[in-house]
This record gives sequence, C-alpha cells and structure tokens, in this order.
Amino acid sequence: MIFYELFVRSFFDSNDDGIGDLNGITQKLDYLQTLGIDGIWLLPIMKSASFHGYTIIDFYSINPLYGNFDDLKKLIKIAHEKNIKIILDIPINHTSVKCQWFQKAINGDKKYVDYYVWQNEKTDINEKRHWDNSPIWFKYKDKYFYGLFGSSSPDLNFENPELWEEMRGIFKFWLDLGIDGFRLDAAKHIFDYNIEKGKFEYQHEKTIKFWKEMVDYIKSINENSIIVSEIWDSPEVVKKYHGLFDIEFNFPLSYEIKDAVKFQDPHLLVKGIKNTLSHYIKGNVESVSGNFLTNHDMNRLVSELNNDINKVKLAYSILFTLPGYQFIYYGEELGMKGLNLDVNFTEDSQEPFQWYENGFGPGQTEWKGCKYNPPYSNISYESERNDIDSLLNYIKTLIKFRKDNIWLSNARIDNIRNNRYFISYSLIGKNNKFDVYHNFKNQPININIKNTEIQLLNGSFVKNKNIIKLNGHSTIIIKNIKN
Repeated sequence: MIFYELFVRSFFDSNDDGIGDLNGITQKLDYLQTLGIDGIWLLPIMKSASFHGYTIIDFYSINPLYGNFDDLKKLIKIAHEKNIKIILDIPINHTSVKCQWFQKAINGDKKYVDYYVWQNEKTDINEKRHWDNSPIWFKYKDKYFYGLFGSSSPDLNFENPELWEEMRGIFKFWLDLGIDGFRLDAAKHIFDYNIEKGKFEYQHEKTIKFWKEMVDYIKSINENSIIVSEIWDSPEVVKKYHGLFDIEFNFPLSYEIKDAVKFQDPHLLVKGIKNTLSHYIKGNVESVSGNFLTNHDMNRLVSELNNDINKVKLAYSILFTLPGYQFIYYGEELGMKGLNLDVNFTEDSQEPFQWYENGFGPGQTEWKGCKYNPPYSNISYESERNDIDSLLNYIKTLIKFRKDNIWLSNARIDNIRNNRYFISYSLIGKNNKFDVYHNFKNQPININIKNTEIQLLNGSFVKNKNIIKLNGHSTIIIKNIKN
C-alpha cells in the first residue's frame, strides 16, 4: 500500500477562507487517485487550539475550520468509491489544557483529577525532557502537571482504568463514522512516567499491554482496520513492539537512507537494511515496515539533501525498492522545501501545498506565508504536471512500478552487496526475483551482469555485452521471472 500523509490545513481550501478543509480533500481525491495513493493518513482533525492539531480539546469533535461530520462522511464515502482508505491520527498521550477533562480536573472534579499526572512528594519539578532538555513540569493555577510534549499538553494518566474505557469509546466513535484505522501518535509514551519513583521512565511492558488490549478492541469492531504505530526510537526498542500493530513506522531506516544518499555512502544503507529490516531478511514478518523519508516532524527531503534533485530521486528509488509499505508526506512529490529548526515550531515544514506557480488561485491555501516555497520557484503542481522530468512525474512512475509489483511489499531481501559507491540486493517473492542496483556516485559506474531484462528507474545506462554503464545517482532493476 502507498499512503499519503495529509495536513488538512495546508492542502486544498473549498470555502475561500484560506484554510484547507475536508471538502477540499474530497475535491482533490482525483489528484490522489491519479498519483496512485491507496490510503490517506489524516493528521488530527479534532477540535484543537494549535495549528497542528496535536493538542486535543475534544476527542469527539471536528475542528470547525475543517468542516463537520457530514463533510467527513462524504469524504470517506467518495474515497472508498475510489478504493482509497482513510486512517486518522489519534494523539491520545495528552490533551489540551483547554480540554474539559483538564478544566474539570483543575477545579477539583475527582474523576478528572485522576485522568492526569500531578506533582507529588517525589516529583522533581526541575526534571527535563531527555532528548532536548525542555521542561516537563508546568504550573497551572496552584498545581504542577506533567507535560512531556509541552506546557499546553498535560499528559494523561493511564494508570487509571477509567481512562482505558474512555479510549475504547474514542476509537469506537471514529470507527463507527467509517474511518478505516488509526495512526497512533507517540505510541511508546503511554507509560513514560513512573509515578511511584517520581521520574521519567519508559515502561514498555505496561505500554504493550495497553496497546494489545486497544488493538484487540479495535479489531473486534473492524477486523480489517489498519493500525499504524509511531515508535520513534532505536531498532532495539521498536522490536519490542513487533507483531502488535499492522504497520510500524521505520524511523531509523529513514535516517539511514537519507544519510547514505547525502554522504554517498551505501554502507549506511546496508546498515539500515540489516538493522531495521532484518525480519524481511529472515522472512518472518510480523508487522509491516512503514517506510518513509520525511514527515511533519522532520526537514523536508529537498532541504535535507541540499536541493539536489538527483539525490532526491535516488532516495525515492531506494524507498520504493524495499519491502514494506511506503508513506509520502504531502508536497514531497513536488519537491517542497522546509526546515524544522526547532521541534516545538514545525510550521515551516507544513507550508501550503502549491497548486499554482503564481502562488494563488481557486482552492489555494494561504493560512501562512510560504518561507521556503514562494511563487515562481518551479515547485507547484501546475509547473510539474506536464514536465516529463519533474519530480512529480518521477514519483508517479515509482508508485506505478510498485503497484505493478504488489508482491514487493512482503518480499524477502537477500544477497546484499556493496562497494564504495554502489549497493545491490535481491528482492525475492514466490514466483519473482528482482536484483536492484543503486549508484550513489555522481559519475557513471560499470556493473557486470548477464541478465537482459532491465527496468530503469532514473538516469540512463549503456549496455555493452555483459557490462552496464549506470549513470550517477541512478537505479536499475534486473528482472528474473523465476527464482
């Protein structure tokens, strides 16, 4: 499956207020279908005061800027008619301080006091977040609450069994509306504060127990629901959760692909494959690897690779020639730019999708100025749709290749080889085998192969008997009909 990560606010505006909305997505489903998308991952659409939507005010609502429940039902209905599934981002680790649960808690309602984590006699209110040294304890009126993700995001207390029941109700609510599944934000953070010890501490066993119960419950409502987990950590931690979710985001692999291309070092990709896709090497896949290059919390790919489109194309060639499912962040197919210079300020990587080269027109979102993707920068659907060499059309080619070879999602990886500037590996299915070659070098390289069935993904090559001269930053696939 090919998923498209979609930020509603930035995509397409149906009512001329400059903000993207659900009806706007419905109007552009043909674009997504033509691109080749199988599933849409909607970033949070619930009522929220934050631009990104990850601080929820009401889990049973839709942000009025995005539309209403009728708009969502229409979107789901038409998307399903086009064989596109929709999964919803659910950030249940915390709420907004404006959430009624929190407001009732701060005013002493016993039920809701127990929904959150508060300072106790063991608390060190000067404790910092381990990855960037930010505060994690915040004072509201006369009480300190635990907020790993910031001062407006009080963490929920999952030691409270009533909260588990509340979460079941939330999942059922959205499934009953027709949502096809969920992307589970910050999935490893359900139990990340040890109340007894009074300190930050991952408690993976408790978290796994929680998610097993929730996944079983979701599957009891819709056995075909799709559950995607965000566990942003080392391969060793991710492996603890293998088999629990349908799809696991593969963060380490995203870094290894980008670094390998950036530094022209295929050894980094070999390391990434062996460390994060070992289950595809051994052939014992429990959860599908969700492979991606960027998302809303990361630098956009073109900016990460210093505007080198050839390197960008190579990175996507690698992404689409590895087993698992692919996720594309909206606008990356155009080569949109953006840097996340601070984890707390991600607006610059979530700029409006550029439909028009001049920066305005029907449906163009304008909720923020475009710092990295200004008009007349040749980064727009209008400028790329008819350009045969554009990134947009190249990614469409990759998606078509992948959909023509669905077996690749579960392929076994074998024969990984590399030298200073190239890597090759085999992808093996029941009745198919592809040998893949990636050239990381700026200049052409010679590859000695005997097969004659060649599919070129980017660049060009010259064949002389058994020698193929593969141009820089290019990929070829040698097809074998049988293993």
